[in-house]
Amino acid sequence: ARSRHMASATAPLAFGVRAPSRGAQGAFRLGARPPRVVAVGRVPSSRHTLGRLPWGSTATAASVHAASVATSGGVSFDLLGLAGGGSGATAAAAAAFERVDDVVMGGVSSSSIGPDLSGRECLVWSGKCRSQGGGFAGARSVALQTPLDLSKYDGISLKVGFESDTEPERRTWKATVRTQNDRGEMVYQATFVPTVVAGNEQTAVPAETKIPWSNFRLVRGPTIIPDVPPLSAEQCVSVFGLGLIMSRFSAQGPMAEFREGPFRLAVHAMGVYSETPETAVAPVSLVDAAAGNAGKKASENRGSRNLVTFLLAPLFKIVFSEKKRRRKLARALLAEQAGFGLWKQRSFGQKLKTVRKDGNVFAATVEGMQELLGDALAATLALPLRLIIIALSKFARLMRAVKGQKQLPKMK
Repeated sequence: ARSRHMASATAPLAFGVRAPSRGAQGAFRLGARPPRVVAVGRVPSSRHTLGRLPWGSTATAASVHAASVATSGGVSFDLLGLAGGGSGATAAAAAAFERVDDVVMGGVSSSSIGPDLSGRECLVWSGKCRSQGGGFAGARSVALQTPLDLSKYDGISLKVGFESDTEPERRTWKATVRTQNDRGEMVYQATFVPTVVAGNEQTAVPAETKIPWSNFRLVRGPTIIPDVPPLSAEQCVSVFGLGLIMSRFSAQGPMAEFREGPFRLAVHAMGVYSETPETAVAPVSLVDAAAGNAGKKASENRGSRNLVTFLLAPLFKIVFSEKKRRRKLARALLAEQAGFGLWKQRSFGQKLKTVRKDGNVFAATVEGMQELLGDALAATLALPLRLIIIALSKFARLMRAVKGQKQLPKMK
């Protein structure tokens, strides 16, 4: 039976301190037995064990190329090189990704992507998605210093298994392709539904999902930008990043039956496919392309930034930091579920800090004062920064109007 998220009647135990409650609130080519292909947006009603496919990487002096596997009517190339690569391959693939959760817009969802702890040759993307203030979680590759040329292929190929429950359709799943060297909110997206994998089937490789380039539409946030043609192979000559998103936002707006809470997706392969295997050549792998980012600062791996973004970045970090937003939500929960006022909220937070610091009251007090000063500074800067953002947004719209360009849709 489907169940909605409900707040607990008793506040959870945190670091040994419990808050009182006031009641409940509501590349080897395989010639034998190719894997099945799943149409985008459908979950197969029955599944079979494929076993471990003997993919591997074909090394050259210049680069490592994506592993390939023959499929019905074509060939697919895994850009992550996971199968057959062992723990070193999964670690390298995990290092090529970063989280992009709704904390960027004031939410409190959290996710991570890394090697499977049970030793499977796959990545596991997991976390908790909350609708408060946002409602999405994502994992994307670092902004590649040297883009991938994927123009000779027909679309994205995924082998992903949904392992946390049996209702993937109660979220919106998206694959992303970034064709600009930036970290802006505009990116090409296409939806899909991952294969549900039961516990006794998690050693198998899930069925392949193929997403043609024409399914990808340019979006701003979750909103499709009108009058922009779908993605084409020619536009994929320079791809600066790939990613996955799980969201409560579909193209029509927030999902009425969105299931928040924990999720877990096993990524066995993420790559491209070609319907003409006789002419298809393995592309450079995403892992190899991401190696060009090694040794660079995080800010250098975010793609190009304009002067305004560069100057405002430190202020954004102060005002909209993830830690501050999570503390704010925690205080709101204490007020809602335990009836705490501002003073009691701060006092309860100090108790948590003291327990976490093994009873060191002085260290907990110093940390509390630092947080209080930081919150005061953020509150002081919040209004001027919001006014600057509004002014810049209006200026950008004015410039588009002067140039005769259509206005971008507003973020929902």
